[in-house]
Amino acid sequence: MDKEEALTEFLNGLRVAINNSLAYSRQHPFFLKTSQDFKAKIDQALNFLNPIKVSVSTEALFMDGKNWAKVVFSSELARILHQRKIKSIEFCSGTTLEELADFLSLLSLQPKEIIRSGGLDGLLKKKEVPHIHVEDLDYSVLLGSGEESTKDIWLYLFKQTMDSRDEKKIIGFTDNFLKGVNSLNAQDIIEDDELRGNLGAFFGHLKNGDREKFLGCYHKFSSLILNSAVQATDDDIGKLKEVFSHFDNNDLTDIFSTQLTSGKLNTLNLGLFSRLAGEERAEKIASGLTNNTEVKAGLKHNPGLLKRIKGLLSGPNEENIPATYRTALIALIKDFSSAGTFVFDYQRLRFSYRMIILDLLFQEETTPEELPLILEKLDDELDDLDKEKDFNFLKSLLVTLKNNKQRMPLEVSDNIKKRISHIVEDCIWEADIPEGLEYVVDNLDKIFTPADFYLNKIFGEKRPNVYGIKLFLKFFPSYLSVFYEHLEKDHADFEFLSQIAKIVGQIDLPVSLPVLKEIFSFGNELIKIEVLRAMRSSKDLDPGFLFPILKGRDTILKKEALAVLLRDEACAQNAIDILLGIRSPWGMENHLILENILVVEEFNLRSSRDYLVAFSKKRFFWNRKLRNKALEVLENWK
Repeated sequence: MDKEEALTEFLNGLRVAINNSLAYSRQHPFFLKTSQDFKAKIDQALNFLNPIKVSVSTEALFMDGKNWAKVVFSSELARILHQRKIKSIEFCSGTTLEELADFLSLLSLQPKEIIRSGGLDGLLKKKEVPHIHVEDLDYSVLLGSGEESTKDIWLYLFKQTMDSRDEKKIIGFTDNFLKGVNSLNAQDIIEDDELRGNLGAFFGHLKNGDREKFLGCYHKFSSLILNSAVQATDDDIGKLKEVFSHFDNNDLTDIFSTQLTSGKLNTLNLGLFSRLAGEERAEKIASGLTNNTEVKAGLKHNPGLLKRIKGLLSGPNEENIPATYRTALIALIKDFSSAGTFVFDYQRLRFSYRMIILDLLFQEETTPEELPLILEKLDDELDDLDKEKDFNFLKSLLVTLKNNKQRMPLEVSDNIKKRISHIVEDCIWEADIPEGLEYVVDNLDKIFTPADFYLNKIFGEKRPNVYGIKLFLKFFPSYLSVFYEHLEKDHADFEFLSQIAKIVGQIDLPVSLPVLKEIFSFGNELIKIEVLRAMRSSKDLDPGFLFPILKGRDTILKKEALAVLLRDEACAQNAIDILLGIRSPWGMENHLILENILVVEEFNLRSSRDYLVAFSKKRFFWNRKLRNKALEVLENWK
């Protein structure tokens, strides 16, 4: 074996070892066997390269001065290591099996556990693993990079900073605070006593040391809490108050004013604000609000602000606004409303107007001459809907079209559907999905944007989501071959293909299962696992596809295929027959049967008892391990 072969085998061994450490506990036979195999490959590679240092990027591995991207599994392995914020790994001569088991079991922790512990390097040092060295990435550089693990990185850095008790470091953390605090949510703060204490201390240091930085951070934090839509219990409020107690009356008035003028204030977050501020401070906050010059200037120059406050005071939940704040809001608008303190429900009026248009559109009395005028008004409302995303009205419009399809000219109906389609197709790619969108997507019977638009969104911009893929698969089945070509081009992008598989598994269409099978056909081992997991939620079941996997040698894939087959009682019994009904003359296939017994045991498939009883009675020395394992499982199942 030459150097390149030895290093390739080493990387392959690392991949298999990591995969099995993610799937099995440290005491599991598969974990132990994999560790032994990998140890042999490390020893072999050390004959050519000592130490073995593997450097990690987001997409590739570098070793011995070479990019190993051509190795099929390199990018897959790189992503697993990068998720755990590893910059490099080094294996030195003298690495023991125990050290290797420590390394793999720590690496199998969830990325957030590793990050919140300060990185794999620190965990290895605590375990005293002298012959394996890990260099972690610089977390502070990653904080603003858009990484999925931003929250875990931020929590670790914030804790580290506050533990230092160094006022300069704490005040200097402001930029990192602003970069990462949005990754939190109210529930994180409610559930973490240490985090609440650190936040309170942080705001205390800033308020005394740098007022300008304090303003920026507390506005960001308060906006995060108030707009989180958390359903807080009294106990939750008490915990959040621990942080808000560091804000004085002026600070709280400033928070209220900012929420109001930015258009974010609603009855839900106003109620939450009231509970956090407390009744004892309500009068002073309300007084500060009515005298706030910025709010008054906003009312004078921004009609939209006046409209929002009126809508707030006359909305369906206006009775939930605390009396003190309601009085303050009325006092604010009385000088700017032509009707004094009288306010009207703008949103309700607008919805009623739209429903009147629908009634006129489909009334028998509507004449052909009146129809163009009504359609013009509907067109104007659809223009506004494109901005407002009122999918509840679109739902009413679709229902009305469906119930009156015989009375509506086909051309008119198609034009309306075209407008609805374009609104939907613009909106489905956004992060925040409006209420009512799912119904509209599921009930569209025609779309007007070409297939290339969807392919570009999904593969070009890498923005797959359940609504976009559902519409593509539903309306462009003739483009499936093109869809498959794009998928295969991205075969090395584990996270992307995994995301696609999970989405397709959620979509109830006849084509969903064939798409999952296609991804499986060219995916690597990790992708195959994700596809089988996605099949668990797929409505259709294909035993003809899954049974051959049970006959294979890959235990992890067998387990995932079995989990899918267990949805059907007949398939479950057939699966047991495939796993345990293996002919093994002279014990030649006993090792495979033993592996399958472990699978059956893990799934607690007691209907396999007859097979185990038969195994427990097998004679001859070559069946000893099989007998003992069968007896052990039967004993555990008593």
